[in-house]
Parts: sequence; C-alpha cells; structure tokens
Amino acid sequence: MREKNLVLIGMMGCGKSTAGALLARRLGLELADTDAFVEETEGRTIPEIFAADGEAHFRRAEEAAARALAARSGLVVACGGGLPLREESIRPLKESGTVFFLRRDPGEIYDTVSMDGRPLGQGGKEAFLARFAQREPVYRRWADHVIEEFSTPDATVRAILEVLGTMKLLVVNGPNLNLLGKREPGIYGENSYESLCESLKAFGAANGAEVDCFQSNHEGAIVDAIQQADGVYDGIVMNPGAYTHYSVAILDALKAVSVPCVEVHISNIHQREEFRHKSVTAPACVGQICGLGLYGYQAALSYFLSRKKVGKESFH
Repeated sequence: MREKNLVLIGMMGCGKSTAGALLARRLGLELADTDAFVEETEGRTIPEIFAADGEAHFRRAEEAAARALAARSGLVVACGGGLPLREESIRPLKESGTVFFLRRDPGEIYDTVSMDGRPLGQGGKEAFLARFAQREPVYRRWADHVIEEFSTPDATVRAILEVLGTMKLLVVNGPNLNLLGKREPGIYGENSYESLCESLKAFGAANGAEVDCFQSNHEGAIVDAIQQADGVYDGIVMNPGAYTHYSVAILDALKAVSVPCVEVHISNIHQREEFRHKSVTAPACVGQICGLGLYGYQAALSYFLSRKKVGKESFH
C-alpha cells in the first residue's frame, strides 16, 4: 500500500520547515521542502529567481516541484507559503496525503522571524498581515487539519501526532533489571526481562502506541538514551534501578529534555532499606509508581495513553 505524505502549509515563517524536520525524524520519514526543491532544480536561490525572472517563473517551477513530490510517498512535505494559492500546485499534494495548516499568529511571525531572503515579506508588517488575511481562507480550504500550537516546535509536532493518533513511548531500565526472573524473585518476580518487554510492546500496540525498550547497567548509556529520546518519544517510563538513589546525571538528563517521564519501581521502595526510600531522580518526573510489581510499567504506559485521549492537556 502506498504510504501517504504529510503536507504542511501555512504562511512564510510559521515553522513548516522546522516542524517538518522534527516530524520526519519522529516518524522515520524523509523531509522534502518545495522551496529547497526549486532552488536545487534551478541552481539558484529564490531571491535570485524572483530578481531575474519574476514570480510567475518561480510559480511554474514550484508547480513542477509539487507534482514531482506528490508522485512520491512517505514524505513530510513543507510547502512554500504561496504554493496553496495555485490549485494546480496544491491539488496533487492534497491527493497524495494529509494536509496540515500551521496557523501561527501572523503578527507573531512578523515580529519574531527574519524576513531576509523572503521576497514577498519585504512590504512591512501591515502588508504581511493583509497577505495572511487573504491567504488564510485558501489554507483552510485545502487543509485536512488546522494546528494552532506553537509554544515550541516540539509542541507543534506533538499536536500533529495527536491528530494522526501516533504515540511513541520509551521504557528505560537500569542496572540488574536484565536479570529479572533470576534476581531475588521473591521481590522482583519470576518473569524475565525479555517477557516484560514483549508484554509492554504488545500492550502498546493494542492501544495504538509504539513501545521501545532499553536497558543498560551503565549510567552514561542511560543518560545517552534519555538525551536521544528528545523529539523522538512522547514519554519515558523509567526504572533507574540503583541509580534511583544517587544519579544526579540521570536527574539532569531528565530535566534537560522535553520528554515527560514516569518513574517505576517493581517493589515498594518505601518498605525496604532506608537508603532506598529517597529517589534522586523522581523530582524530574511527573509521577512515581512503586510496589505494583511489573504491572507498574503498564500503569505508567496507561498514564501516557490517557493523555493522548484527552488531547492537548499538558503532561507537566
């Protein structure tokens, strides 16, 4: 089956290229930018095209780019701001996939985004706002969905993924948890680490989420996994193991990324040795689940899945 494209439209400077790059990374797709496609095909920049041959020539090249990209599949396509104004350019892309209108406030765009290198952005703020007012009905006509979350590029991508119903969750386990089933089964149970991962992946799949599992006995590897999750996963479920009680490095990594985390412990750490009662990493998490056995992992996944159902409610 042909994989649909994801097509981003909106005013110049609204963040289509930035959000498109993050979205492509999240979904493992290729990013295609119609402006970049035109520049590569023409062998010159868009300002040079406008200066030498005018807007009409650029629009013809843009139409050719749109048709070429629409013939492909599995792309995130970031469209030039004026592309949707020409039906012969936007219709092939519309037919190739799902169109998202990134509706960012035009005044905010003009005040925060450089207009250098944008030939149609040189007329001043009043002209820019008038151009947006003219274009917005066209954007809405072609859009399957309208996105209005622009607090951060990552938040924009999350809003798009919510519409698509796609959620990626990462389960991180720390030292000795690879020995589940062998290590103190009276405390940690008899199920193996492998069976835990299989059950969590199956639970995720049954609820419309992709679950990946990572385990390491090394603090630095866990820090790397957390850092690399930023912009890729919607949530982290983590059992830091012994690092719970002293790893400032893991605490700092969790604070540094925008991915929310729920801390999980198989046993009730508050009923064990005194040194286990304090979690150094918990302050960077949205919550902690302990004492529910392996079910705690599923409960943590369910928390993230419930946030998906309520839409844009914050994790924090």
